[in-house]
Amino acid sequence: MLDAENVAKQVIENAKAIAAVAESAKSAHKRIDDNDRITEGIHKLASNVEALAVQVKMLTERMDSSIERIEAGLKSQGERIGALEKEPAHKWKTLVAQVTALIVAAVIGVVITKFL
Repeated sequence: MLDAENVAKQVIENAKAIAAVAESAKSAHKRIDDNDRITEGIHKLASNVEALAVQVKMLTERMDSSIERIEAGLKSQGERIGALEKEPAHKWKTLVAQVTALIVAAVIGVVITKFL
């Protein structure tokens, strides 16, 4: 059978093993707590990224709308500038036509007065 000395050794070994298991459990709990904090931080970060994505989407939509308005304004402005650029040419053509008509009328008038 087991004598008192062997029992004492076995009790000491069991106590050491229990202490090691308790220390390991404490370490595991500490790591679990650390992981819980990290996981919570990741969830908060994911929520912030999601909110940021929504804000970026809204900003992009507003920018697209602004770009469309600017492009429409530029097109309209281009049309107005084009019309303003064509106006002097139109006036010049009208003037040339009137001068030509006056010269033709004068020539016809001279020709008619010569024959009459």
